[in-house]
Amino acid sequence: MTSPGEFYVDFLRGVLARGGRIVAARFSSQRGLLKQIEPRFFLTLEQGGVQSLQELPWTPELEKYLLLELHQKASAPDEEAERFAAILFNNFEVAARDFGRDFAQAVLVELLKSRPEFKLEAWLAEAPTYSPSHSSRTYADCVSFLRQSVDGLQNTAHLELGYALDTSVNLVSKALSILLDETFHISARKALFPQ
Repeated sequence: MTSPGEFYVDFLRGVLARGGRIVAARFSSQRGLLKQIEPRFFLTLEQGGVQSLQELPWTPELEKYLLLELHQKASAPDEEAERFAAILFNNFEVAARDFGRDFAQAVLVELLKSRPEFKLEAWLAEAPTYSPSHSSRTYADCVSFLRQSVDGLQNTAHLELGYALDTSVNLVSKALSILLDETFHISARKALFPQ
């Protein structure tokens, strides 16, 4: 059975096979205080000189196709950062499922504390976690998965999408700040419980 993401990819492949093209790719997470995150692509397609707007929910399959096969950039840097955050959210959810949410959060925070190039100190200070045990195989597997997720995304931004290295770091940094904010409810806590 075809998944929704595979259906969207097949649809786009069909458009491109018939001589169409993607003119623009907008991205939105439609986030807000106490609102479920609903990442979506808004693709402007051109076929036979006619443009149409297609709204497609974000799926890993669609992202992989747009990112790795078509090398499709988002239309604006803020949208690219939101898109990268969706990728990181998806990967974090895999880690949370495989290693446990609290453990994955603790490893993520520890990993990001060791990466000063992302300048996340203020966000990390608002992300309380316990110190994970380093002696288990689970720790090594979790840190490896999360490190590959972050580094792989940064490399993809640079090598596949053609962003300059410093731009790639900045986009991933912004995406990581969104991930931390949503994972630890930092902005929501500040809005609901101002000090």
